[in-house]
Amino acid sequence: MRLLRRPVRPVLVLLLVIAALASALGPSAARPDRPAPLTLDMAVGQMMAASFGGPNITEGLRHLIIDEKVGTVLIFSDNFTDAASLLRLTTQLQRLGRDAGLPAPLLVAVDEEGGRVMRVHDGVAALPSQLELAARGPERVRQAVADTASGLHALGVQLDLAPVADLRWNPADAVIGDRSYGSDPGSVGPLVAAAVNGLHDGGVAASLKHFPGLGGAAGDPHSIMPTDAESLGRWAATQALSFKAGIDAGADAVMTTAVVVPGLDPSGTPALFSRVVVTGLLRERLQFHGVIVTDGLGMGGITMLYGLPDATVAAVRAGNDLMLLNSADAGYEASAIEAVKQQVRAGAIPMDQVQASAARVIAMRARWPVWAPSLRDMAAAPPTFELALSRR
Repeated sequence: MRLLRRPVRPVLVLLLVIAALASALGPSAARPDRPAPLTLDMAVGQMMAASFGGPNITEGLRHLIIDEKVGTVLIFSDNFTDAASLLRLTTQLQRLGRDAGLPAPLLVAVDEEGGRVMRVHDGVAALPSQLELAARGPERVRQAVADTASGLHALGVQLDLAPVADLRWNPADAVIGDRSYGSDPGSVGPLVAAAVNGLHDGGVAASLKHFPGLGGAAGDPHSIMPTDAESLGRWAATQALSFKAGIDAGADAVMTTAVVVPGLDPSGTPALFSRVVVTGLLRERLQFHGVIVTDGLGMGGITMLYGLPDATVAAVRAGNDLMLLNSADAGYEASAIEAVKQQVRAGAIPMDQVQASAARVIAMRARWPVWAPSLRDMAAAPPTFELALSRR
C-alpha cells in the first residue's frame, strides 16, 4: 500500500495565509488596495538557493540565511556523511530559517534522480537509472520513486531536483544518457508523470529538468555551452510533450538549463537566460504556473561566459523564480544577491516581478502538510510578511 502525502490545496493555503495576515495585521491589512509586500531583502532572498562546502554549516552560509534571507539550500554529498548527519544538518538549517524570520520553512533541495545521480544513499531506498526504470512501466516507476522520496522526506529534504524529462535521441549527448526514460515522448511522458506522482506520494516536491531539453544536444553544460539544432516545430512535437506531461501531473518546479537552441530563440541566448524560452515557452505556451528554477549557475558552460552576479541577474530577467547559485564561496553568492537588488533599485528588474517570484517559491514551500505550520500554529504566528519596501 502506498502512503499518500498529498499537498494542501493551493486555494486553502492561500485562504489560510490571508486569514492569518488579516488577524495579525488588523482590518486594513485585508483590504485589496493595501497589499503587504515583502521587503526587497526578503523577496530577493526567497529567490536564491545557496550552496556550501563541507559537512558543517559555515559562517558564510549562516550570513546568507540570517542576513540575506536566503530561503533555499541545495545540498551535495560532501555536506553530510550518513543519514544521521544529514538529518542533523537539515534540522539545523530549519532552525536557522526560523531565526531568520523566513516567511515559510527553509527549503532543502537535492539531486536524487537515481542511477549515477544519487546524492543520498544512506537512509533511502536505492533507485536505478531512469532508463532502467522505464522498462518496469508507470506504476512500478511511481512506487520505486515513492520509496526513495519517503526516505528523503524523513531526512528533512523537501525538494528533489528530479525527474529528468529530457528525451534522449542524440548518441553524442554527453550528459543525459541513461538519466532519460527514453526517446519517444509517447512513452516517456507517462513515466515522467508517474515519477512526479511518486515523489508526491513520498512527501517530496518534484522539479522537472532540463528545460527545454538536453537530450538532443552534443556536449555537457557542466563544461561547455552546448548547442541544439532543434526547430520549434520539432521541439513542440517531442520535448515539449514530456515536459507537459510532468506539468499536468502537478510538478512543483521546472528547471531551465544552459543550452543554445537557435530554433527556439534566434538570438542565440542560452535557454535559461532567454526570456523567449523561460517566459515565452515555459510560462506562457506550456502554461506552467509553478516555480521556475535555474540549473546550477556555477556550471562550466555558464562560467566561461558569465560571472555569477551577471548570470544571476540575467536569469532573473529571463523569468526564473529560484536561482541555484551553486558556489561554495558565500561571499561570491552574496555579491550575486546584491547585484539583483541593485537592478531592482535601479528599476531594471520590476519589484512586482520579484514579489511574484518570491510568492511562487513561498507557496511551493508551504504546499505540503509536513512542512506547513498546523492550523493552530498558523493562527498564533502568521507568516512573516513585512509591510515596507526596504531599499537599503
